[in-house]
Amino acid sequence: MTNDGLSIRLAQPDDKPAIEAMHFLSVHGLNSADYTARQIEAFIGYFGTYDPTLIDDGTYFVAELEGRIIASGGWSRRMPIFETEEGEQSVVCEGISADSAKIRSVFVHPKHTRRGLGSQLVRLSEERAVAAGCRLLELWATLTGVPLYRKLGYEEVGRLPFTAPDVDPLMSVHMAKVIPAEADSASAA
Repeated sequence: MTNDGLSIRLAQPDDKPAIEAMHFLSVHGLNSADYTARQIEAFIGYFGTYDPTLIDDGTYFVAELEGRIIASGGWSRRMPIFETEEGEQSVVCEGISADSAKIRSVFVHPKHTRRGLGSQLVRLSEERAVAAGCRLLELWATLTGVPLYRKLGYEEVGRLPFTAPDVDPLMSVHMAKVIPAEADSASAA
């Protein structure tokens, strides 16, 4: 996909450093109205911003402008897994269904917001998930991301505080969306 020098493609393993750097800038640049500096550091350092195995799965996308990654996002059937500093892995989210698609790790560089990049990546992820047979989509949004997901038709299911050592809990919002069966026939026409 290309548009005005922008291209969206599947992420590749050699994109990982650029994705992580962009995520760092995104979290610091866009979440300060909803989270404290200590919560933001805990989010990045304790939970991380994405699961690199999504790249191996072929379900994670990047948006590039002039060869630079400016946004990313994807989907998976797996729940988000967080690794502690001690190397232990845990799932801190509960999903509605094991068969749902989980929209995962949508981030936009702070200098490239309000251009529809997050929406494009979510829609592309939704299309791929529906093509794979998923009708229920769910995600765990930061407070900052909730307005975007509401605009895209997601509804709040509940709230989940993520806890990390020595910092107030980081509130996450569990959201979901059902894709009606008619969507297949409409997209096939």
